[in-house]
Amino acid sequence: MLSSIVPIVDRVDSGIPDNHIPGEEIVDALGVTAIAVVAAVAAAYLVWRVRWGYPHQSIPRVLAYHKVTGFELGGTWVPPGRFISQIEMLLENGYRFIDEETFLEVIDGRRRQSSREVLLTFDDGYRILLSNAFPYLASRGIPSLVFLVSSYIGKENTWELYWPGRRFRHLDWFEARDLLQGGVSFGSHTRTHRNLTNLQREGVREELAGSKKEIEDRLGRPVYSLSYPFGRFDAGIIDETERAGYRAAFSLYPGRGCGRLDRYALRRDGVYIIDTHRSLRAKLGRDGLFWIEDLKGRVINGVAALTPFLKGMAKHI
Repeated sequence: MLSSIVPIVDRVDSGIPDNHIPGEEIVDALGVTAIAVVAAVAAAYLVWRVRWGYPHQSIPRVLAYHKVTGFELGGTWVPPGRFISQIEMLLENGYRFIDEETFLEVIDGRRRQSSREVLLTFDDGYRILLSNAFPYLASRGIPSLVFLVSSYIGKENTWELYWPGRRFRHLDWFEARDLLQGGVSFGSHTRTHRNLTNLQREGVREELAGSKKEIEDRLGRPVYSLSYPFGRFDAGIIDETERAGYRAAFSLYPGRGCGRLDRYALRRDGVYIIDTHRSLRAKLGRDGLFWIEDLKGRVINGVAALTPFLKGMAKHI
């Protein structure tokens, strides 16, 4: 008799109803969490769609790499093996790499584009590319466009936020001239890699026109293209870019008029250490996952733009 009464007393004392199902609270919590996650994703998509949306579709895709190297304390690097694997994957999926002049012909309206065409670009012009990228590209006949920081030619990248082991040397003029014979063209990444939006008009003019002239004088070739440091620009900077004689200027994830063509606000897709074959296909294919890749790239680029501020803070520590 007592043995049949004790369980009833225990249930009454604990406040647990007779029809209670073990783990019910956990299931309810998971359901609420799932709803919250779905709502957050939907909200992020709506913000992205309204503020940026899909980019202009009538120009070739453009990829932006920085360092092709082993581990370093930063996000803008890709291991050499992964870089080669990514390029091979794109070739196997029917993509074709074009040179700068072919790309500009599309921008000028002198040639129709294909969604399977890709312009391969490298920001900063690091010397490590001589061993880790260019030999492979030359063996496959793949052209590329490299943006040089003209005042750092042959020097270490002291403009970048310093972490141990993060000093990389830039190409020198002799190396750049040799690469001209191997399908590499060169554009400007300004003189000193400063955020142009923080400069007065005269400073912007010197960064843009000064670097263009120096590269042209040293390499004996015209410079047609510009890459804005940190992807930052505004209307005044665009005026100076056109005035300096550039035919095209690249950002990474421009915030204005993404759905229309602007030769001085051209979009590129950055490739980082966290990228996989799948994410790269989403970037170029503009498929259902494209918006996530675009949003991810904008966040990474926004963090990178803090470099000058963080450098200034580090000087006072």
